[in-house]
Amino acid sequence: MYIMKVAYDGRHRGFQSQPHGNTVCDYIMDALMECDYSDDKNSIVFHGGRTDKGVSATGNFVIAKLKREPNLPHIYSKLKNKGIWIVGYKKIDEIPKIEYRHYRYILPKLYGFNYDIDLMIQCSKRLIGTHSFHNLSKRDRTKKKSSIRTVYDIKINNYDHCFIIDIIGKSFLWNMVRKIIKVLSEVGMGNKPLNWVDNLLDKNHKEGVPPVPPEGLILVESKTNIDYIYSSYVVNRYKREWMEEYLKRVMKFEVCKNMIELI
Repeated sequence: MYIMKVAYDGRHRGFQSQPHGNTVCDYIMDALMECDYSDDKNSIVFHGGRTDKGVSATGNFVIAKLKREPNLPHIYSKLKNKGIWIVGYKKIDEIPKIEYRHYRYILPKLYGFNYDIDLMIQCSKRLIGTHSFHNLSKRDRTKKKSSIRTVYDIKINNYDHCFIIDIIGKSFLWNMVRKIIKVLSEVGMGNKPLNWVDNLLDKNHKEGVPPVPPEGLILVESKTNIDYIYSSYVVNRYKREWMEEYLKRVMKFEVCKNMIELI
């Protein structure tokens, strides 16, 4: 088996393979088969984390049964312009244990609005630890999954135009990270009091919280003990393509800012 570290943008219909196709795993399997590393559409046996449409990643992974050692530049040529990069790999004998998952959310600030960063930090501290996140996840109607999860850490960095919020935990429920971000945002804007979060974590309290948009979410890492072998060629191409995208977005950002300010 080979474990492959995967980065991708959020344009696809989610990460995990689906009957309708067009997911990150579907494109990876197509590339592996086209390069003759696999003959089996279902050769991916494990992955680091499921992400929804709109969510990007720098450190997810897939584990697949391959015929031979993969050549990452060759695979890159089949994934070019699809927003998917396999940047590293390692041959393994067993599936590694995931130590934690690290998510980052880019939360834009409302133009001209003053957020209370101190309240946001206080709110984040109340979310750290082991709690029932039944109000901060998509409801499991089968009731087969426990809503108890442990958040190891939440860090909030305050910038001129956005907050960058890092959340680390063992595992997360569906929409849990994006709903946590919504809570931090609502408290920081003064729309909700600080003790609102205590009610949301009360196992006897039921209240819906909408998630923030998926486009701001990045799966930074599904942490294992694997020491990947990286392809400098693919990593350089990855950075170059993102820099090109960055320059386009900065221009658009400043156009939007000036359009607001000039009238």
